[in-house]
Amino acid sequence: MTSEKEPRLVEIDVLESEGPTLLLRARGRINVLSADMFEADTMRAAASAQSDVVVEASDVTYISSAGLRAFLRISRTLKRSHRKLHICGLKPHIEQIFEMIGFNRVIPIHADVDSALTAADNPSNGKPS
Repeated sequence: MTSEKEPRLVEIDVLESEGPTLLLRARGRINVLSADMFEADTMRAAASAQSDVVVEASDVTYISSAGLRAFLRISRTLKRSHRKLHICGLKPHIEQIFEMIGFNRVIPIHADVDSALTAADNPSNGKPS
């Protein structure tokens, strides 16, 4: 928990938990100070569902290598339970980072929520877009 003096750098909100896919929204900065919290909050939300997870990230303003590692660990944890992480709505400069390091070949990246949900709901269509 954070105090009033210690603002959360990143927040995770559950947008939709019914249906075949868990939809989460990430907001803020995912860096060395917030990556562990981001990962824990995401995995806590994912624990209540046995489905793929879509993270809508249009409100993520910054990501560091610690944030990238958090996404990778979330993806690997979900994969162990035969689920997949999908990310959508990345800002162009953040999507470029995912592409430069090849994460878009490991974690499906989608332009928007609809395409991410469609891919998550159809496992044969779960290729990165």
